[in-house]
Amino acid sequence: MIQQLQLSGFRSIRNLQLQLGRLNVISGPNGCGKSNLYKAVRLIHEAACGRLSAALAEEGGIQKAMWAGGLRPGDRRGDPKRMLLSATLDDFDYQLQLGFPEPTGSLFQLDPLVKEESLWISGHGRRPSTRVLERRNQSAFLTNIQGDRATYPASLHAEESVFGQLADPHLYPEVSQVRENLRQWRFYHEFAVWPGSPLRAPQVGIRAPVLAHDGSNLAAAFETICEIGNGELLRDILAQAFPDSEFEIQAPQGRFQLLMHRAGILRPLESAELSDGTLRFLCLAVAMLSPRPPAFMAFNEPENSLHPQLLPALAMLIAEASRYSQLWITSHSPQLAELIGRHSEVTHYQLAQQQGETLLAESD
Repeated sequence: MIQQLQLSGFRSIRNLQLQLGRLNVISGPNGCGKSNLYKAVRLIHEAACGRLSAALAEEGGIQKAMWAGGLRPGDRRGDPKRMLLSATLDDFDYQLQLGFPEPTGSLFQLDPLVKEESLWISGHGRRPSTRVLERRNQSAFLTNIQGDRATYPASLHAEESVFGQLADPHLYPEVSQVRENLRQWRFYHEFAVWPGSPLRAPQVGIRAPVLAHDGSNLAAAFETICEIGNGELLRDILAQAFPDSEFEIQAPQGRFQLLMHRAGILRPLESAELSDGTLRFLCLAVAMLSPRPPAFMAFNEPENSLHPQLLPALAMLIAEASRYSQLWITSHSPQLAELIGRHSEVTHYQLAQQQGETLLAESD
């Protein structure tokens, strides 16, 4: 579980520190930086997966992703521009610092440059004796399986985290453990519900305890929950959301198809015929009720394209999922945060923006 996040230098986030609970809701108006906060947390996950530079490329490169608001009170003019991403977990404390690439003749000027990367054992105030990873630029020291501080034998690629380059992970058990923890985080931002998308068409089904990030394996993931997960809870949630409907999976010749039986309709509706909002809610339900829940799961604006009548069922679904995973929910809807609070304790942060900087308006 993430105990604390410290983020600075990413887009509109100049400097934010958040104490997290089991179920976290981040809300605020359009343009206040909710999605930037979500992306900053996801960047830690992408670094562990070896996709740091690719993820920043999707943001337009390090120059576009770096804080561009200029100096503010308390800043020193000579300080180098850095992006800092830090997460305190139950057992470890991780920090990654990124900067601009050095001026060279290379055309790759949008790659990030990892300046520093550190990992400490939690609960000891970041003492040097508890640091199991210390990286500066392209050299690193790691604590090995014997408990000795050892120089990493290979030169590191400047644009990627140690996590994305770690060979022989069995030699560095603490670093390997944290890498696997971060890699298991899940992020859901946009489901592929548009016409012609894979989830609207029959497809060969294989057991899928995890819904794909775009929902493309919805039918297989739905059936997996019904067979080896909490299918009864899934049906109860869907009955509250769609009281006049029932859902099932059929698989002629092994090709899975999601069907909706609706009162008053004489034939089942195929997934290609369902509304975007219906498919989106189905994806949310299947993602949150995964029979293989992760330690941390984040959803960016899950209420998008849902009718307000679906919010009570969504709130109950979120509260239920938080029993098995730490949740991060960004939302435009104050009503959703209030509804979730009826079912579970919520750590709620409201964001605002002042002169281009994302700030905490208030928290409860």
